[in-house]
Amino acid sequence: MWRSLWPTIDRFSLHHFRYIVNQLREIRVVDKRNREVVLDLLQSIVEIVTYGDRHDPAIFECFMEFQVLAEFVRILKIGGNSGIEAPLLQYLSIMIQNVENEHAIYYCFSNGYINSVISHHYEFDGGDLIPYYVSFLRTVSGKIGRDTICLLVKVHQDTAISLPLYDEALKFANHGEKMIQIAVRALTLNIYNVADEMVYQFLTTPTASAYFSSLILNLKNKCLHVDAIINGVKESFHEKKRDLLSETDRILDDFYYLKDILCIPEQRLNKLVTENIVNMLILPMLLTLLNNRLSNDTGLSAITCLYVLCRLLQVFDGTNLVNVIGSAVLFSFMPPNVTDAAESVVSARLEQVNGLAVCYQEGEEMVDLQHEGAENFMMNYVLKHSLEFTELSSCFDSSPLENSENEWGGIFSCIFSRNHSLMLGSLMLLFTVADSKDLHYQLAAKIGFSQVKTASEMIGSTVAGHIQKIVNQLLKVLASEPPLSVPILLHAAWFLRKLLVFLDQKLEDNDCHLFKTSYEVSCGHLYEEFDRCWFDHIPDVLKSEWANCKTALEESSQSKDPFFLLELASIQNPPSGIFYLTSQAIPVLLLIGNGWLIVSSYLAQSGKRYPSDLSLASFGSEVALGSGIPCKIAFSGAGTRDIYVIPIAREISGKLLLVERHPLHSRKGVVIAIAPLAGLDPKIDEEHPTWLLVHLRDFEPRLRSDETKTLDSHTSLPEQGRWILGFLSAKDCKAAFSVILEETRKQRSFVENLVAPVLEEKLFK
Repeated sequence: MWRSLWPTIDRFSLHHFRYIVNQLREIRVVDKRNREVVLDLLQSIVEIVTYGDRHDPAIFECFMEFQVLAEFVRILKIGGNSGIEAPLLQYLSIMIQNVENEHAIYYCFSNGYINSVISHHYEFDGGDLIPYYVSFLRTVSGKIGRDTICLLVKVHQDTAISLPLYDEALKFANHGEKMIQIAVRALTLNIYNVADEMVYQFLTTPTASAYFSSLILNLKNKCLHVDAIINGVKESFHEKKRDLLSETDRILDDFYYLKDILCIPEQRLNKLVTENIVNMLILPMLLTLLNNRLSNDTGLSAITCLYVLCRLLQVFDGTNLVNVIGSAVLFSFMPPNVTDAAESVVSARLEQVNGLAVCYQEGEEMVDLQHEGAENFMMNYVLKHSLEFTELSSCFDSSPLENSENEWGGIFSCIFSRNHSLMLGSLMLLFTVADSKDLHYQLAAKIGFSQVKTASEMIGSTVAGHIQKIVNQLLKVLASEPPLSVPILLHAAWFLRKLLVFLDQKLEDNDCHLFKTSYEVSCGHLYEEFDRCWFDHIPDVLKSEWANCKTALEESSQSKDPFFLLELASIQNPPSGIFYLTSQAIPVLLLIGNGWLIVSSYLAQSGKRYPSDLSLASFGSEVALGSGIPCKIAFSGAGTRDIYVIPIAREISGKLLLVERHPLHSRKGVVIAIAPLAGLDPKIDEEHPTWLLVHLRDFEPRLRSDETKTLDSHTSLPEQGRWILGFLSAKDCKAAFSVILEETRKQRSFVENLVAPVLEEKLFK
């Protein structure tokens, strides 16, 4: 009753807002005793301002009248060691994020209050202040526009000398926390997108532009870390792969960030970023490859260079970087006698890191970058000089195509390298350049074609005089003995398939012989699997691995992940294991013909089930003793038991049943143990002719959870134990031995018949 007479307080009213602000203004010191009171006041102010922005304009007018932001700055300065910085930054972030009125946003950024909060001296050592601070900076950057960014710039004599929001954020650009790095990069992109003339002048000054150089240097350090992982000797293959994936993800993040910057329509920014990418990253890597060195002066290996360049081309679509790389690759196709003749033309430029970069800079100096059509003029200028370097019109017409591979330098020396990783990596770079939709038409024409219809035609035209040599090199890889690792075979088959499309499946006699040899080697690998203990799983492995390989072989060069180059380079002793030989055969067999339907056909054949089939028996099932052979077996802890041995093979399934006579039915028994028929490898003990020894394996292979069962198995013969079966006589022991072998032969014969169509030589013919 009395409570109803007490006046209620509208916590979102203008009157209450004035009261809260006055309470805050009376605070003279902030310590641990009044910290919570101050935070409650700040929270109430933020809530009321956010409410007033949508419902009551008078509240924000009062906010401006009392200069509440100045009070926030004052509280921040007198906060001392009270730990008030983090919640204060959080409340400010919430308020700025939720204010939608343009007039209110403009006021918040004026008078230097936000800059004061940004430039305040914070103690970042330890604690969780950094995430709150960076989050505040990102929130501010999300609200700036072309009309408001000037309010955050510090100017001296009409020249921008500082942008605290940008400067302070870059201090955390290399922070260990991923989310903080993401926030800083989002902030920089927000600034780049709304920057005006004055801000761009500041961003391109040597002090501010050092950020881009630092970004590329950090990127190079990550590449060096990739090299260190590859060359590490203590880590296992799986540990290396995990670390490589983590490091290459970081490199990709940098690439996509740089691409986002280049997508901003500002010529000065694009020029600055492109110069750093070309001069500090691309050209040193190209020099490593074109000079036929395994590593450059910075210690970066050729394999890592190839990976980075391929990834860069895949990510930076829609840019002219492909033409810089394409021009360099084009130059490398000249034989030594031509390069010697052209040395006088290019030596001066090569001394300045690379002639293409010099031409690029010359072109920029000749034109006004803001002028319409300037970019096309500059690109034509660069291409004109890059084509003068190579003098392709006379070089390819006059150079003999039968030069020995050792006479070639540049990319060709990598293609014909005995290092398979280097060979596949250089081909990957070549295919990626040729497959790029951004390759300039003049470069494409000088490479050897004028009208490109498909990527495969592009590749063929690029190396038209040498494509047979490359095919021959790839066929040697597929036909090598002893066989190479599965990844090398798979990727060699991918490149060979692309080139065979261009050749329209037409091979020279020597190549046909190599192709047939590789086919025979692959068939031999598959046949060897039938002598192993897992032959009953070959159809399943063929089906799953065939599908995986088929998908991999049909990838385009733009979608193919060049990460395989790093994997191949990091493999010292490739993990083998069960089904390894089967997987070695699949890439070559896929090139022969349409075996997919043949491999899949076993499902229809092996899908039949018969209710009375003993092969369906499980532990505890009742089965007819039939032709079972009586014997004894001793189980640990269970003593000796009288049992019957019944081996049974039905289509792809094969089992050895140990059956104990049913206590109520003399012609039936109960299954007490089961073993797979494949892998039993029965042997009669020489000293005890009534003893039969059989080896046991799991019903399903134990595999690591990774991409393929081929590379991740533990061992080629996972033996779980053995049984010793004691028979009444040596004759019964031999009979059981013969029956087991016969049933195993039947099972193996069925599996061989399933696989046989894939191995028919007529497919090759």
